[in-house]
Amino acid sequence: MRPVSAMAPIHFTKMHGCGNDFVLIDDRAARFAGVESRMAVTLCDRRFGVGADGLILLRRPARAGASLTMVFVNRDGLVGEMCGNGARCLAAFARRCGADGDPLVIDTPAGLVTAAFDGDLVRLSMTEPRILDADVRIEAGGDTLHFMAVDSGPPHAVAFVDDTGLDAVDVETLGRAVRHHPAFAPRGVNVNFVAVRDGRLFMRTYERGVEAETLACGTGAVACAAAAHRRGALASPVSVVTRSGAPLTVAFRYENGHFADVVLTGPAAFVATGTLDPGFAAGILAPPHAAPPHAAMPEPAEAEGVA
Repeated sequence: MRPVSAMAPIHFTKMHGCGNDFVLIDDRAARFAGVESRMAVTLCDRRFGVGADGLILLRRPARAGASLTMVFVNRDGLVGEMCGNGARCLAAFARRCGADGDPLVIDTPAGLVTAAFDGDLVRLSMTEPRILDADVRIEAGGDTLHFMAVDSGPPHAVAFVDDTGLDAVDVETLGRAVRHHPAFAPRGVNVNFVAVRDGRLFMRTYERGVEAETLACGTGAVACAAAAHRRGALASPVSVVTRSGAPLTVAFRYENGHFADVVLTGPAAFVATGTLDPGFAAGILAPPHAAPPHAAMPEPAEAEGVA
């Protein structure tokens, strides 16, 4: 590795979508290929790093028709298939970095998605969610929980609760139990608890890869809206209130048992830009045995297919 003094600086931008926060780095030169998981573990640490739910790298397009490529890594180092809030942030970040086009076509492991701009909002065309199982029954917390299994890029499990009971759900405990349940092996699952209230959908999510409740989840919002529509509870467009209180909107068509033309709309907010300290950056790029103890974690295997 080059001496610290000879290293090119590593610039980053901090963004969030409805409180779901990310560190974004322009890596169109593929400078950090092969160390993405280690970077995510170190940078996303809220005490020893910048702090975020995930790391997003902007890469050059690798597929015909794409404007750019998104590499999304959860804060535990798990490479994610797709992240709706993250993709909206990446689109805004890419435009600030000089990317041309409106819409922008983003290549993700879950497929191509398209981001269009509407003032401070970003409209993101999503891959079509699929209902894999309408009633997965799991024993957890002394109760039998009923989940709908939905694939909206990454896998999601959606449980409906009483409209007055959502705040009382122990998302951390139940989410952790369901996230690793054999019913969702081997990939694991994001776990969503939702309630319908006043014509809107309120959601809380235990996010795979973050291994905690997050303030919002874009692909989770799509999965929950699809599940609510399948139950006959809500029609498109669905207003989804995230844990942060900020709303997302999910619009779609549903014909012959299939969802189409799915669009997730919400904000993408810039928080800060900065440059990593050279010594800290050197620790990220060093071999794992030379990394600081708090960052020396085994690199997890990538998720199948590709948060």
